[in-house]
Amino acid sequence: MESVDSALRFLQRQFASVANEESQWHDERMKLQQQVRDLETQRSIQEEAYKDAMLRVKMLEFALRQERGRYLVSPAPVSTPVNVSKTVGTAEITRPASASVTINRAKERSVSAHSATSSPPPSPQAKSLGQQVYRLDSGVTASSSSKATTPKTAASSAKGTEIIRPRMGSRTTSSASDTPNSNERAAEPAKNTKPDKIVLGPKGSFRPHKLKVKLSGHMDGVRAIAFHPTEPLVVSGSEDCTVKVWNLASVISGPPSQRTTEMDSLLTVRTHTQSVLSVAIISAENYPNNGLQRAGAFVTAGRDGAIGLFSLPVTESERGEPFTFEEYQGLKSHVVKRAHDDAIWDLHAHPLSNVLFSAGSDGVVRTWGVSSDLTLKSELRCAAKGSPKTAGHSSRGSLVPTSVHTLLSDSKTCVAGYTSGALSQYDFHGEQLIQLLRHSDFDSFGPNSREGQVNQVVVHPTMPVVIAAHQDRKIRMYDMRAGECIGTVTAHQDAVSSISIDASGLYLATGGHDGSLRIWSVAERHCVFEQSAHRPKMGEAVHAVAYHQTRNFIATGGADCTIKIFQ
Repeated sequence: MESVDSALRFLQRQFASVANEESQWHDERMKLQQQVRDLETQRSIQEEAYKDAMLRVKMLEFALRQERGRYLVSPAPVSTPVNVSKTVGTAEITRPASASVTINRAKERSVSAHSATSSPPPSPQAKSLGQQVYRLDSGVTASSSSKATTPKTAASSAKGTEIIRPRMGSRTTSSASDTPNSNERAAEPAKNTKPDKIVLGPKGSFRPHKLKVKLSGHMDGVRAIAFHPTEPLVVSGSEDCTVKVWNLASVISGPPSQRTTEMDSLLTVRTHTQSVLSVAIISAENYPNNGLQRAGAFVTAGRDGAIGLFSLPVTESERGEPFTFEEYQGLKSHVVKRAHDDAIWDLHAHPLSNVLFSAGSDGVVRTWGVSSDLTLKSELRCAAKGSPKTAGHSSRGSLVPTSVHTLLSDSKTCVAGYTSGALSQYDFHGEQLIQLLRHSDFDSFGPNSREGQVNQVVVHPTMPVVIAAHQDRKIRMYDMRAGECIGTVTAHQDAVSSISIDASGLYLATGGHDGSLRIWSVAERHCVFEQSAHRPKMGEAVHAVAYHQTRNFIATGGADCTIKIFQ
């Protein structure tokens, strides 16, 4: 009996302990459920606060865009008619202003006559900024402020013959006797300059671009960008001495909610010992050494004077970096370590043949035959003496080229831009200079000034028109068949560093050191889109702009170490 009683007492104790543990478990469960409800309440409160903050941010952004639109569209008074030099020679044609400009001038005269004694002095901001831009009836944009400002002579020196970009605020006011038409300017009020404004014209059928992805793989400023002609590939060169290949297939595939916003590079090349300044892509049709499933090759050049030729990696596979040493060596085709005696500022691959152009600061434009290696074919030089159009900075008796491009209307010729502001056209097969153009605006800059320096040239895809981006904040259009300048547009608030044209030839993208990306209508010559692209660093902002020729992409590279893809 004792054994049975002890067994029952044991069972009772076990049941009591289990019941106690169950009650404790229920209490802990209630506490945890209460904590979960409290956390969910806090999360809902935070979400409501986030939505309210985002709504306020959107409202502020909308108000800022409205204010910017009113600032850009509102015209400023114009005091004198303008003479714009049409050709490179001495002939000047006065273009008629539009009716709106005439009305503004009449209003300005009536207001100035009424408040001649009580008007306050102009603000420092209005004194520090430059010219006002208007689109005239003829389609050519003219500059409306006086020419009483001339740049300082470039006094800073650099190693070798590298291109020195003047910093912001390097323009000073000179006396009226230093510039022409001083009698006309004597009647204008002193120091009554107006701020630069880029007038946004009607967009028409243009669809604004939106930022799709931001690539942040480089450790220093991005100097060069090149798109593959058909594939969603982009190659970038940076001041961190590396070249990266990016695959944008994930940006355009799938629904918008599933598209990636960050990605890693497909390949990184570390061949150069100094900054990479230019890159170019050779399509598979023009690359004889193209392997199976290869999309072609890309070429790199930099401050060390070397040119490297690499095969593009296979894009079908999902694999990215890192590559083994054997795979990396298999992609490297050829490297010319002393392609130029100094920095190489630009590379351009001929779109119809396997010819590569390189523009170096040693004063030479070289052409290379592309196969399994690079073979030097010809050298193009422009003597710095013997013509007044060649005045400017030179290296070893030759003008210093900064950019080169093939003239698509005549595939046997190419166009080069120089630090002096001149443009030259060559027959690169016969190594002969065909013509040399230099706008008359550059005559007032001084013989050694780089204010009119050509930073990049592009060629219209269907017409013999060359568009040049200059250091003096302007883009100029040249008719190479007539040998004259047919249009000048003030494009940015600072130097125009890069330029690119789409495959149709209807729109032109420009990037400047004011940090903005602007798209222009080539026919109307007015800005149809503006976007803040990159943050300035050391007086520079946007280094490179590129259009994709078959896909609706625009890429920008800047001094803030990033690449932005717009679509």
